Formats: sequence, structure tokens, C-alpha cells
Amino acid sequence: AAMGGKFVFEGGFTLLELMIVLALAAVILAIGAPSFTEFRRNGRLTADANDFLTAVQRARTEAVKQQRTVSLCATAVAPACSGNADFSGWIVFSDPDDNCTLADPTRDVAQVGGKPAADRGRVVSAADVACLSFGANGFLLDTPAATARRIVYCDERGYALQGGTNQSAARGIEVARTGRGEVVRDPARLSAWGLAC
Repeated sequence: AAMGGKFVFEGGFTLLELMIVLALAAVILAIGAPSFTEFRRNGRLTADANDFLTAVQRARTEAVKQQRTVSLCATAVAPACSGNADFSGWIVFSDPDDNCTLADPTRDVAQVGGKPAADRGRVVSAADVACLSFGANGFLLDTPAATARRIVYCDERGYALQGGTNQSAARGIEVARTGRGEVVRDPARLSAWGLAC
């Protein structure tokens, strides 16, 4: 624009500059979007496995504190044990009969956790059995005879390796006879458990 015989240039971007910026933004998004999706999926699995491991520790601590059997069972609708080996939802409860059955939901429940099916995304859970019981000494009991020792959380990737690592995308929890739980990500070890994921 001319002002008093002099030209004054207006600030702004040319069409070419704008096209370059948009192209760079598209490249960055194309590189970053798959990584973000993987990050979200891994975070969901880690959160579910850690929540369950915390419940195992809580059940063990309550057993020692109360000096009686405390169990942790799978549930679909709380407060009731489902009898299924899907620990997407779970209950920690006092179990004076040592039978992994919740007798009095109004009095015996110490903690309810997990996620309802609608909130789980694509995370699924599988275990060798539907209940864990801890004795007054904090050790895992063999009564009832079928006590869960291995639980796995996975998504559509199954036991495949997590991108860029030699660890499985799935998160397994193994509870030792001493009652201590650990997270397992070794693909060979998880596959040897024989749990469908």
C-alpha cells in the first residue's frame, strides 16, 4: 500500500510458507499418532495390572492384620464372586470358611476394584482359577484346592512384543507361595502359563 509516495509492506505469510508449515505438521502427526496410540494401550494394561497387584497386596496384608483367611475373587457384578477366571473386576473379602465364597457382602468386603466391561477398552484378563486365598501368615493357601497363582492382562496384541522392546505387551502377575506378587513381561514365561489371551 502506498502512503505519501512510499510503499509500506504489510506483515503476513505467503501461501508457500503456509503450505510448508502444514506439510511439516502433517509429517509430525503421521509419525507421532501411532506412538501415542501404543503409549495409551500400554498405559491401560499397566494400570490394570498394577491395580490388581495392589489388591493382592491388600488381601495379603488384611489376612495378616485380621489373623484369618482373606480371599480375592473375580467378579462381574460386585459384591459377588463370579466363579469365572476373568479378573477385570475383583473383590477382597474376609473368608472365615476358607472356601473362596463371599458369605456376607455387607460386612466382609474390604475392597472392590477393577473396571466394568464398558470401561475396559480392549483389555481382557485370564487366570488359572477364579480366586486367591491368603492365610493368617500372609502365605497363599491351597484351600480351596484351586487357588489362582497366575493372572494375565492383555489386549488385541496378545503376547506379542511391545514395540521397540523384547518384553511382551501383555502384563502377567504371578503370586508366589509366600504371597508376594510380581509383574511378568517375559514372552516365553507368559506363553508357558498356557492362559488364552
